[in-house]
Amino acid sequence: MISVNTNVTSMKAQGNLGKANMGVQTSMERLASGMRINSAKDDAAGLQISNRLTSQVNGLDVAKRNANDGISIAQTAEGAMQESTNILQRMRDLSLQSANGSNSAKDRGAMQKEIGALQDELTRISETTSFGGQKLLDGSYGTQSFQVGSEANETISVSLSDVGADKLSEGRAITAGGITKAGVGELTDGNDNDGSLSFAIDTTGNGTADVTVTAAIGDASDAGGVVEAINKAMADKEINIAANVKDDGSIGFAGNLVNTSASGTPAAVVITGTGEGTGGTAGTFTAGNKTDLTVGANNSSNVGTIDISTAGGAQAAVGVIDKAIEQIDNQRADLGAVQNRMGHTINNLGNIQNNVSDARSRIQDVDFAKETAQLTKNQILSRTSSAMLSQANQLPQVAQSLL
Repeated sequence: MISVNTNVTSMKAQGNLGKANMGVQTSMERLASGMRINSAKDDAAGLQISNRLTSQVNGLDVAKRNANDGISIAQTAEGAMQESTNILQRMRDLSLQSANGSNSAKDRGAMQKEIGALQDELTRISETTSFGGQKLLDGSYGTQSFQVGSEANETISVSLSDVGADKLSEGRAITAGGITKAGVGELTDGNDNDGSLSFAIDTTGNGTADVTVTAAIGDASDAGGVVEAINKAMADKEINIAANVKDDGSIGFAGNLVNTSASGTPAAVVITGTGEGTGGTAGTFTAGNKTDLTVGANNSSNVGTIDISTAGGAQAAVGVIDKAIEQIDNQRADLGAVQNRMGHTINNLGNIQNNVSDARSRIQDVDFAKETAQLTKNQILSRTSSAMLSQANQLPQVAQSLL
């Protein structure tokens, strides 16, 4: 059919020309940007995935920088500790020299002057060593966490303590003897009633002390009767007590081993216990003995207080200095371990970043070979569609020739 009002062939040619031109524009945009996905219309799902991968890649990059900062802090602190160790080694040499009987009081006095200067330098190093304005070795740093992952709470902790002259000491160990209290009563009536047993433990100390408390009362010989378990929670510890009333008139308690730790200022460790019941025994159990341990009241030796002006002081100084060197070495060992750990972390982060970047590239980046072929195809289709549109527009003229 020949129609003047509707040229279907021309309309189809126009549609194909529009598609070809749109394909040319899309290919040119992709080739110009290097990205397959330039907007959500290109690939909505791919855009979401690539954005998540981009966040991970960027986070991994920041995590690597954070880990490198952690290594830098550890290296800075360890370098200062190395110099502190050198100072302590010199102080040890002076102490051994002063302990020799060939030195006069004046000789030892001269050596003590150098000791005093070295003590001041130890304190100065601890007070001035810093990284980015943050003090590292004066005790204020404590424990800090380094974000070494692309997600929240992926951290590595670094701890630094005070290495000033007055904080490096040989420490003290305190041991107290055991407390034992036992008793046997007589059952005066036949009622089986509950009893109770309570303990109060107060602990304070200068520094940190490990305290082991054992509460034990011998069991009766025969089984049977009433058994009541009393569990009393004490902070995060627990004392388990079992009470046994025997037919032969004896009563026994058994307690487990309790371990606890305490720290603070000089005070005491107090252990008291009371037992009561309505079972009608003629005797009662009472563990009310008290042991006081004073911790920290004595002046413990530290590097800041050593005095080698006497032979005895020089001998004592050697032990203090050896302990101080050990303390610093322990810290340096921890810092070395952290540096190695962060080094491995950085390597792992790099591997993850490479793999994630590769995955993102496959989703987001354009394949130039494929897109160039697509561009060429659309350009050819555009030209042929234009030519066919021109031919289609000539068809209505056939109707004119019929007139």
